[in-house]
Amino acid sequence: MVTHSVFNNSVYLIDCSSYDARTIEVGIRAASKALGVVLPQGQSVLLHPTCLWAHPRFAPLAFTNPIVIEGTALALAGNKLTIATNSLAGFPTRYSYRKAGYVELAQRLGARLVAVDEAPTEIVQLGEDAIVDKQVALPRLLRKAAFTVALPKLTGSTFVSFAGAIRHHQSLLQDQAQVYGHHHLHTKMVDLLGAALPTLIVVDAITATDQGGELSGQPVELGVLIIGTNPVAVDTICAVAYGLDPASVEYLQLAAERGYGPADLAQIQVVGDLTLDDLMERSRRVKHVDPNPENYLLPPQVRVMRSPEAGLEGTAGGLTEAFLMLGRGGINLSKARETVIVIGQVGRVPPGRSDLATIIFLDDTSRAEYQGYSRVVRLRGRYVPLSRLLKDVPYAMAASSLRSELGGEMITATFLSKVTPLVNRFIRGAGSPVAK
Repeated sequence: MVTHSVFNNSVYLIDCSSYDARTIEVGIRAASKALGVVLPQGQSVLLHPTCLWAHPRFAPLAFTNPIVIEGTALALAGNKLTIATNSLAGFPTRYSYRKAGYVELAQRLGARLVAVDEAPTEIVQLGEDAIVDKQVALPRLLRKAAFTVALPKLTGSTFVSFAGAIRHHQSLLQDQAQVYGHHHLHTKMVDLLGAALPTLIVVDAITATDQGGELSGQPVELGVLIIGTNPVAVDTICAVAYGLDPASVEYLQLAAERGYGPADLAQIQVVGDLTLDDLMERSRRVKHVDPNPENYLLPPQVRVMRSPEAGLEGTAGGLTEAFLMLGRGGINLSKARETVIVIGQVGRVPPGRSDLATIIFLDDTSRAEYQGYSRVVRLRGRYVPLSRLLKDVPYAMAASSLRSELGGEMITATFLSKVTPLVNRFIRGAGSPVAK
């Protein structure tokens, strides 16, 4: 096992104006040398990219650009490569791999492609100070890898301040584990830092995304790769790149308090092609979105009512992302029936005025006094995953049927992602499912 100090406070910036595999390869080699990371030879290497979902209409940029993976693979030539990650709960990873171009990429690189939502796991104990998750099931391939490279995409987020290295770590969890405790996401993210930290982190911020969440964002050209070995130090610099004060990012402060790394710029050495001032200047390009669903611009007959206790880490943040994705995909909500969407305990709801008035209660905490609604819809669970919100909310509003729009390919991929792990239990030597 190749080891490194998780308290390496240096972060290396590569100036990279476009996606070019050779430029990325050279940059990663230079960064590794500067950070004191010895690149392996003849070892088992795990490449862990972001691939939350991939869809040409609804999530066209929610994954690490394949050229970044290719450039990283070139820097690690001579090793046995595995590419593995998990999409967000309810989005089958094998579907995302195809739409993101990862299947062809893996074939070209001679790498194994593993869908974490279909892979065997083992229980790993987290740190004594873990709060939400005391233990988690992580893919066995993590333990078998001699060297791991995390390849997150820098994006906005409607759940937390932004998504970088620490948020990316959650994609090592299978679907149920992702959903559990999601309403305490800041703490849950920090808990997972107690296990399976990568050897090297390469953040794809050549083209980051803004004006949206983790799946819905628009492209913003920052022209930089952010490289380090400590996820807290890396995300502190990512916060700067995203135009944020690291002191305002809750999970960074929680991580620093638990001793996982520095969230103070004065404690981080920035090296490489760019200075911190250069990065701050580029951050001016980033445009942020209001993550509160009750503030989203909706047609007059649709209203969101949210309790102050219903935080963005839970279903509320997911609803905003669902609205943003629907808008990005060209779904027009103007013809939706009269609808009130309730998140948390909100008291009295204005009475329905039309024969088809609908009230939707999101998650198990939602309560309200109401009358005059002919249709009452309840989406159960302490946290309702984004995949369900995206499909069920517009359907209940009679605005769209995304299940029909996504078609048979999505249905088939979902079925196979559930059946494959069961089949593999009965096949000797199985347990390394590849998207085909």
